[in-house]
Amino acid sequence: MSKISRGIALIASLCFAALVVPVGPIGVGKVAAQEFPAKPIEVIVPFKPGGRTDVVARLIGEKIQEEGLLSQPMAVVNADGGAGANAVNRMRRGDGDGHTIVHWHHQALIAMAMDLGDFGLEDFKSIGYTGGGSPVWVVREDGEFDTLEDLIAHLKENPRGLIEAVGIGTIPHFVGAMLANEAGFETRYVTANSAADRLRLVLGGNADIALFAASEYIAQGEGLKALVYFGRERLPDLPDVPTAMELGYDVSWANPNWWLAPASTPDEHVAALSAVLEVAINDPEIVEYFQNNTLQPYWTPGDEAMDDARKQLEALQAVAATIN
Repeated sequence: MSKISRGIALIASLCFAALVVPVGPIGVGKVAAQEFPAKPIEVIVPFKPGGRTDVVARLIGEKIQEEGLLSQPMAVVNADGGAGANAVNRMRRGDGDGHTIVHWHHQALIAMAMDLGDFGLEDFKSIGYTGGGSPVWVVREDGEFDTLEDLIAHLKENPRGLIEAVGIGTIPHFVGAMLANEAGFETRYVTANSAADRLRLVLGGNADIALFAASEYIAQGEGLKALVYFGRERLPDLPDVPTAMELGYDVSWANPNWWLAPASTPDEHVAALSAVLEVAINDPEIVEYFQNNTLQPYWTPGDEAMDDARKQLEALQAVAATIN
């Protein structure tokens, strides 16, 4: 065989080898995992910039980049409006493989319970929870109620005898209603669509009860008295405020920082994201930020987070049935 013929044969054999699909331990799944992420990951926040969900997404994304936990950065974008539908629609326009994800919390479940958007749990794969924060139910400091038991006893003797400041369809409305359903009492509502509205109504004597984030309650400093905390364990900053669960009511609202990927995302991509988020939420600087802002740093894996979300959604649907 001539040198030219041998050269042509060698080139042909190399081209054939390049076309062979790897088998055995180096399969398509592992190749995909090694290549993920292939570009920056877009993290969609369904709220305006500056809120807790937005800030936590940016802090964790920056920590992941700072530590080199992913080969590509996380780029946070805000898509508020439509009860979360704008964010979900933006996610759907992405690649569907984990390069476009959502950072939300359990307001998503309220939207699902009230059929406010064309999405449900089946549209997502849960990556996991990176901590969260729970609210407190409060009354006026100079009022007649010192404990939750006192307040519930009053409401059972005087149905709808107290006024609760809520925005219909908001977290304060649903959390209060879950407790009411569990404990067997009723309140009357006065509309209050913001924390400032709720504070004004309670301090002004135009409402008896309201829900606030623990940080909002602590920042207020005076005039309010917290009767119950809706976390699963007592908050170190409020050691004397019992949880609803320890008082015997199966109600909690952790409002976790929930990371969600499209349902079509390969499991290995979800696992890769899950692994770096778990590292980030356990970073000392992130832990310190959470603790300084009355938030609780913890990691809940994707499957456990989804199981918890399903349970919460059932409770919220029971509340929504009394509204619709």
